[in-house]
Amino acid sequence: MSNHFIIRVGDGENFVKGSVYSTWGCRSTNKSCKPINKSFLSKVKEGDKLWFVRSKKKQDMTVGKIIAVATFVSKNKRETGPLISLTPDNETYGWKGGENYDIELHYTQLYNLSNCNLYTGQKGQQPIMDYETNKQSLLVNLHVEYEYIVKYSNVVKDKMVI
Repeated sequence: MSNHFIIRVGDGENFVKGSVYSTWGCRSTNKSCKPINKSFLSKVKEGDKLWFVRSKKKQDMTVGKIIAVATFVSKNKRETGPLISLTPDNETYGWKGGENYDIELHYTQLYNLSNCNLYTGQKGQQPIMDYETNKQSLLVNLHVEYEYIVKYSNVVKDKMVI
């Protein structure tokens, strides 16, 4: 059985730009160099589901608007430098805002859910959440919803549009 993880993607604009590459970034440490996302980074495995959630906008009914779901493939450490980059940098992905993501998350089977009214109701600032650990406090059953999404939706072929 696959695990389900909820990943915050800010306003979603950088996520959409990175969807061309089927890639998202996360951090292994916070700005104080303390480990974050440690549980996720050690637990995530190929085939797990990644649910991408954007920040609340004025038109949203509640917090935790789900804009996409994808299947996790792999992760790798980002190697970007001033002279040579072994992995694409933020500019290549089109990411704005200067976030220093040091981990790349690669996925496949991306479903665009931005036109659906799916909300987690997730409160707090946790950037990545394990669904199983927190499902009692959420508004949606991700296992059930995923089955419907696969049955009634199509995989995004190119860039996601929201």
